[in-house]
Amino acid sequence: MEELGRILRTARENGNLTLDEIQDRTKISKRYLMAIEAGDLSVLPGLVYARGFIKNYAEQVGVDGDALLDKYGLTDKSAVSERRESPALETVKQPEVKEMTPIRSERRADGPKNPKPVASPPVQKENRMGPQFLIGFLVIALIGVGYWLLNNYMARQDAAPAPAAPMEQPTNQTPAPAPAPQPAVPPVKPQPTGPLKPETKDDNRSVYKVDGDGIKLEIQIVNNPCWLNIQVDGESKLTRTVVPGTSISFDGKKEIFIKAGFPPAMQVKVNGQPVEVEQVEDPYGLLFQKK
Repeated sequence: MEELGRILRTARENGNLTLDEIQDRTKISKRYLMAIEAGDLSVLPGLVYARGFIKNYAEQVGVDGDALLDKYGLTDKSAVSERRESPALETVKQPEVKEMTPIRSERRADGPKNPKPVASPPVQKENRMGPQFLIGFLVIALIGVGYWLLNNYMARQDAAPAPAAPMEQPTNQTPAPAPAPQPAVPPVKPQPTGPLKPETKDDNRSVYKVDGDGIKLEIQIVNNPCWLNIQVDGESKLTRTVVPGTSISFDGKKEIFIKAGFPPAMQVKVNGQPVEVEQVEDPYGLLFQKK
């Protein structure tokens, strides 16, 4: 990678640019820029960041970033998978539990075989006539009170006046005014359901057709840094690497074009509708055009 660093350093010096100026343009730390020129990519936070930083640096000094990455094998997808085998579970034999037979206690040989019964004291009979008489008296008293309340209730019902007959309403009433006509409600345009899919696409670009008076584009970077180049109605608005957690938006009249270095890192909405983004790990373009 030292030769890659020499190419970038030579291009920068030929353009009379300092590392501080490159840092201001790309927003890349000067420490990372020095590591790139020295060919030491281990200082960078990861391969995805290294690709974006090198490509952004190269474009600032007039070098084709994609060709440079391809020349030094930095565009190939590399992944190392490790197979981890969990240790087999051994079957633990449970100890056999034998059923215990209860041991009956034996009668002592020297004890008495036929003990003599002990006489219990005589039980005296209680006089239950008192409680029974009291209960009978309470029942008769409750019946009498209930009969008296029922007679009073029936007497009040007989003495109540009959309900008055309802009064007849006059027939010559003024008719209610007719309701005013309601203004016609314009039909509601159905809202689109599901993500916006491309009208056409190829290996390098997808083209989307957008309804509405204009194009409002919203981009959120969610899991990996992504280098972006955004043009609104033919005018360049953004060229830099965007880190995860960043949200940006643009408004256009006719079209908006996105060039993304790592499309899977983006979540895109246009006029509030989610967009189906091609899940490729190489630079890819998305063109939104008004219908």
